[in-house]
Amino acid sequence: MLLFQFPEWSEDLTDWNREMHVKCTYNGVQLSETEFPKNWLTDGIQIKILFPFCLKPWHRFKLQPSHKDPMKKKKGQKNDFCFLTVWGMETELPFGSPRKRRSFFEPIFKELKKNKKMENEMFYSFNNFKRKN
Repeated sequence: MLLFQFPEWSEDLTDWNREMHVKCTYNGVQLSETEFPKNWLTDGIQIKILFPFCLKPWHRFKLQPSHKDPMKKKKGQKNDFCFLTVWGMETELPFGSPRKRRSFFEPIFKELKKNKKMENEMFYSFNNFKRKN
């Protein structure tokens, strides 16, 4: 129970099970799942990751309004896929530069810092109240 929250292993496992790996050409065109193309050694292949998994310290509960179309993308919403580099990192485009991964601990440290600041403010206000009375 980190930060007095219940673990969300089931949500993480669901997200991890959604992740899929697809063989593609260097242009990003999907190849057959059962067999390689004839010239794959000379032409090469690329691995596309659909719904890449990223471990989160906690999940946010999202309510989906019934009148919204879930398939319609919002403005500025990113595509939920990436390509795998030779070094095992994720990139937006084939042969692109690796993208920066979000830190797992950054939101935790931010929350701890916020809680510490709130505790200090409560302590100081309590002391001021105590002195006045």
